[in-house]
Amino acid sequence: MEIYTNPYETLHIKSDKFDFSEGLVHYKNDLEKFQIEMIRLMETASGIGLAANQVGITKRFFAIGNGQNFKTFTNPVIVWNPEVVESSNEQVIDIEGCLSFPDIWVEVKRPKVVTVKWQDITGKEQTAELDNIESKCFQHECDHLDGITFNKRVSKLKWDMAKKKAEKIKKELDR
Repeated sequence: MEIYTNPYETLHIKSDKFDFSEGLVHYKNDLEKFQIEMIRLMETASGIGLAANQVGITKRFFAIGNGQNFKTFTNPVIVWNPEVVESSNEQVIDIEGCLSFPDIWVEVKRPKVVTVKWQDITGKEQTAELDNIESKCFQHECDHLDGITFNKRVSKLKWDMAKKKAEKIKKELDR
């Protein structure tokens, strides 16, 4: 399993609902083994979220979690068929990065608080209210599942500036 970078095809495709009765053929339907591998990949890349289409699978699920800054997902897990069911009117602007766009950081505006639902690995529905970085991460990963990458959430000018800054830093590091 690997993380694909832009412009990889699956990053721009809306994902289909995950069907627990079909499972994941590539993993002989061993969801626990798959979950461990996907979480390990996310953590090795220093990520706090990793959507299925970032690893080439167009099904609705993603890994999420970070014990230091998260209240709900303190231990990384995969959330299956996630969705945002309610968003606060209050918006916040915060810096986001993405494992599929290495070394690019940009300010993105999103709802501050979201109420979300998903299924756990057994198919049981879960709900939570998320705030701060946890809210931002959940929304970012849901965007991935809808084929929306974070560069689509900012102006062309802001995106071009973020890319230039990343290129400048890379050149300095390469010296």
